[in-house]
Amino acid sequence: MHILILTDRDWGHPEAGGTGVHLTGQVDHWLEWGHSVTVIAGGYSTAPHREQRGNLTVYRFGSRVSVFPITLLRGLVDRIPKADVTLEIINGICWMTPLWLKGPRVSLIHHVHKDMYVEEMGRSGRLAGYLLETAPLRTIYRNSRFLVVSEATRNEVATTHRVPSSAIDVVYPGVDHHYFGPGAKSSDPTLVFLGRLKAYKRIERLLDVVDALDGATLDIVGDGDHAENLKGLVRSKGLGTRVHFHGHVDDETKRRLLARSWVAVTASSAEGWSSATLEAAAAGTPTVAHPVGGLNESIVHKQTGLHAESVADFISAVRSLVENKDLRTRLSVQARARAETLGWDRSARGTLEILQRAAHGNSAAATPGDVAGNKVASASRVED
Repeated sequence: MHILILTDRDWGHPEAGGTGVHLTGQVDHWLEWGHSVTVIAGGYSTAPHREQRGNLTVYRFGSRVSVFPITLLRGLVDRIPKADVTLEIINGICWMTPLWLKGPRVSLIHHVHKDMYVEEMGRSGRLAGYLLETAPLRTIYRNSRFLVVSEATRNEVATTHRVPSSAIDVVYPGVDHHYFGPGAKSSDPTLVFLGRLKAYKRIERLLDVVDALDGATLDIVGDGDHAENLKGLVRSKGLGTRVHFHGHVDDETKRRLLARSWVAVTASSAEGWSSATLEAAAAGTPTVAHPVGGLNESIVHKQTGLHAESVADFISAVRSLVENKDLRTRLSVQARARAETLGWDRSARGTLEILQRAAHGNSAAATPGDVAGNKVASASRVED
């Protein structure tokens, strides 16, 4: 089968984040199983416009924003590669595929961006979010098939965008638990944040946590347009020796930082799932997070991490893990055990089953539980 993927950023993009992790985990398996994949993505400074590797072809047009109108115009003049099925990734901006794309397609949504537009852009973000995300999904996408990464996102898409739940499938993302394994912990209490540095991630709250815990340090792994604001805040709080900005790092550095940390932390206001929590879990590091969106599913409260409602609760939860080694060890072991059940093989098969149904003209939803992220397929290969 030939799969076309539309995404604003591929796995090599400096701001790839969870989207890049999710893409890699899926695509690598599909290629291994004999399928062909073509990707259309936004470009970035270090990337070639066209890249070919075996059955994988990547085209990069414009930037992660201009790739949308460029692709739409190319589609209108029939200059988009033909495929058996298209997987379009909607990250707050719709590709408007019902207007120009012929053939079967599935729309993947990690989480709803409505509130994020307001957090990032202020009042003007409300209109931008409506025009780029909400309005198209409520109108031209009304007969589309959707795929999401958590039950929380399914409910959010159904409520906000008025998409029938029966048109939405759920497949949990995976984690490479063979690569992200436990390692020696640091001698002093070390916290780690992994993700893009954006306003909606509310990393300022993590600085409050560090400030409240004597001797604790924080590794911030990732980059984004909020980085300079955060660095200025660190200086003003006098935390320069306790908060370390690593920027965009390679996989080996990420693995080492996750494994050495005592606790992973995220104060994000919106997450469809959060691959970072699963990578931390695979490294034997429990996560503390606010219970928003998919974080209620990627973190099992009191088993693989802790949920905290307020900032005060967040500080208390981190303190309990830092000061209680038995609790920290128990959650570490359980986090690792759960990560081992959520491999990419399971996730890639679940998504592929949905794409194959769409390609064969079957628009019915999967039976609940069949591809909802917990079933591990026994077959060694999904048919081409």
